[in-house]
Order: sequence, then C-alpha cells, then structure tokens
Amino acid sequence: MSNIAAFMLGEQPDQLGRYIHEILAFDAFWLEHDHKYIQVLFPIDEGTKFNRHAPLVTDADRTAFANDPALRAAHLQALDKMLAFWGLAREGETITPILPLAPATHVWLKPHDHNQLRLSRVIRSLALLGNPAIAVQLSACLLAAADQTGSVSEKTRYHWQHALMVSA
Repeated sequence: MSNIAAFMLGEQPDQLGRYIHEILAFDAFWLEHDHKYIQVLFPIDEGTKFNRHAPLVTDADRTAFANDPALRAAHLQALDKMLAFWGLAREGETITPILPLAPATHVWLKPHDHNQLRLSRVIRSLALLGNPAIAVQLSACLLAAADQTGSVSEKTRYHWQHALMVSA
C-alpha cells in the first residue's frame, strides 16, 4: 500500500506526524493558516514549492483509488471538510454554495487569494484519484461563481479548467 493510500485510510501519518483525523479536526483558523496539509489531503502528480515533502500521485495510486471505494470515500471526506471551509457543500456529485456568493462569505472569491491555488489542487487530485465527476462539478461550480461575481482572474479560471486534464 502506498503512503498516500495508508494516510487516507488513517493507517500512517503524513511527513509531519499528523494523521488524517487530526487534520480533518482543524478549525477554520488552521485551515486558513497552515500551508502544509492541503498537499497530503489532495495529492497530485506534480511537486510544489510550498511543501517539498508532499506526496506525488503515481499510476499505482491512481489504480488503487479507482479500485477501492474506501479510498475514494476518505478522499471525499477531506473534500467535504474543505468545501465547508470554503462556503460550499456537496450532495452526491453536486456542489453548491452554502451562502450567497460574495468575497465576504467566500474567501476564494477575492482576487489573488491563495485558496484559489488550493482549489486547483483539489480539482486535480479528485480527477487523478478516482473522483473525476466530482472534479468536473467542483470546477463548474467555481467557474460559475467566478462568472457571477467577476472577482476571479482569468489565470485562476484557466487553472480551474485545466486541472481536470489528466492523462489516462
């Protein structure tokens, strides 16, 4: 079992010694200010300058998540935690805002907010690790919000669209 799978299932900690249940217990302050958890909750296939210890998704990880409902469910539990933090909610594959869209209630709608990068990572991670339909829905929800509010840059919109593009 890979490190990513073992972490998601709560069988081993991340590189900083934290188990998934501990990270999922973070309050809004820690979710906003800690910058090293997002890479372990939502690993992707590219490195990051923000966390050199971040795990990288392999073909074996993709196969494991595709074939294991428990891994996909754990990944979605992390997604639901982050969606609530970002003022969004998931019902099945549908993702919608909890409150009316505005930068005051959705921090990621502010121009150049670091949560926009996190959202790009989440979309890509979902697409890579067996939840592509939910990745598409998250991207669509974010792009619709960007259209409605006009407060998200074209560069961010590009990243939200292209995070979905993963090779088979």
